[in-house]
Amino acid sequence: MYILSREQIISSGIADMSVAQPIIEHIFRQKAAGTTAGAQEIAMIPDQPEAGAYYSLPAYLREEHVAGIKWSSHVPPAAAGQVYTHPVILLNELETGVPKALIEGQLISGLRTAAVSATAVKYLADPAADSLLICGTGFQARQQLLGVLPYLHHLKEVHVWSRTFSHAELFIEEMSSRFEGRLLVWRVHRELPESLDFARIVIAATSAAEPYLSPSHFVKGQLYLHIGRGDIAAAAVNGFDTIVCDDYQGGILTSSQSLFRLARQQPTIGEKVVLLEELILERSIIRQQEGKKLMFNAFGLSIFDLALANAALNHLLADGQTELPVFPMFKETCP
Repeated sequence: MYILSREQIISSGIADMSVAQPIIEHIFRQKAAGTTAGAQEIAMIPDQPEAGAYYSLPAYLREEHVAGIKWSSHVPPAAAGQVYTHPVILLNELETGVPKALIEGQLISGLRTAAVSATAVKYLADPAADSLLICGTGFQARQQLLGVLPYLHHLKEVHVWSRTFSHAELFIEEMSSRFEGRLLVWRVHRELPESLDFARIVIAATSAAEPYLSPSHFVKGQLYLHIGRGDIAAAAVNGFDTIVCDDYQGGILTSSQSLFRLARQQPTIGEKVVLLEELILERSIIRQQEGKKLMFNAFGLSIFDLALANAALNHLLADGQTELPVFPMFKETCP
């Protein structure tokens, strides 16, 4: 069984969005065809809320000949600057069941979320969209901009808001240097404006448990990408005309995301839901337009994590990196 670190994932090349996004789009097509599937998420939530939660997300990819599981902890950090989640991914050979690889999951999770958002922007965003607001300045927010900006060719302004102003300033300094060739105007907001009418696209990528986005923040013609947890109030979710999801049924039972908490209380919200693969397969045509509010909700399916993890391993092996760390768990897999 191979063991892959974050550094090896980067060296595999899949951290490049031009590599990751097509992988994710292909998995959406497999999902629609029924050749890949994830089992119901199993959540283990201790009695004490401060203890966090633990999630088990098994899945298989028939075309890639792998099954596997993503195991993720969501525990409030003990100190500032520490991460909120600690995911790992285990891959097995689908035909034999033999463990194939254990892979660092945090970068994979960030790449998955970014590539799913990039796919959503590719199919949902107005090609002429020229302004974007990102709420959050953490790991996921960075990945989001790295993922979606290559698909927003007419973007002129990037707005940033964080509860900690100094974090937003550092975030802009870092991200503007990464995209210095784009000639973008970067603006930081000390306070979240009462209306977000200055941004055609809004991305919420925080770990907020309580909402900070209300109905008054959104205007018609906007595309809102929900990446975080409880960023948006139920009333604001209700205000969208259409809600496009990477998955819907899988999140209703246990997810703490705003949409799914609302769905458990108000099942009729599902009447507004369209799955992203329906757009990819051209079964539905939905795009950001004036007069309508459009939301994309990223639940985060483990099929995408497994696909990226498997691609990273295959790229490294194809490049002849035979010195990858190997743990001989079973006799038949020993070198």
